[in-house]
Amino acid sequence: MKIYIFPFLLSSILVILTIRIFMKKSSNGFEESIEEFLEKEKKANFTTKNIKNIKVRYMYPNKEILPFKEYDENNTDFKNIIKKQNLVKRKMELEMAKLPLGLSNTELKSEYGVNNFEKITILEEHYNGFIRALFEWASILKDMNEKKDCEIILNECVRLEGDISQIYFHLSDIYFENNQKDKLLNLRNLVSSYELSLKEKILQYIDEKIYKL
Repeated sequence: MKIYIFPFLLSSILVILTIRIFMKKSSNGFEESIEEFLEKEKKANFTTKNIKNIKVRYMYPNKEILPFKEYDENNTDFKNIIKKQNLVKRKMELEMAKLPLGLSNTELKSEYGVNNFEKITILEEHYNGFIRALFEWASILKDMNEKKDCEIILNECVRLEGDISQIYFHLSDIYFENNQKDKLLNLRNLVSSYELSLKEKILQYIDEKIYKL
């Protein structure tokens, strides 16, 4: 019996040693990454800037073009559309800004200053919330077959560079249904110049519509 135990123990020890060697190598890289992150975070937490001297992309809604309408509040069919309109009205009065795509909290503090971090993140939340409110309003109008007003709102989302892929999908559908290839081409050019999370997917969707016309 002992003859068979020894080889088994030896192989087990070799496996454990191999695993530890690889773990040590991985650990070294991991520790370096942690140290690098902590150093950047430490530096960011001591970075202060005057918000007047930094570049912030404030976004301003075009209130004049938005198709607000009066609905019968006693009619339950209009309850949702009234709610969405009122949400847009509230959010468009907030100060808002669009920040570069994909920045971490550490990068935000380095770019805008730790003293402005809270204000900057609130401005971005206001912007994202307004874009979302516009999109939800447009979606309800699309379901109601109010495509003209839907198009106006979606175009405002595009002008403000909203990062919701369905904005561009819905607008592309409207242009395609109306055989408006020139507008599809213009939309594609705009998307090409924007920073969007699903940019390639949006461009592919628009291209499919263009090629079918």
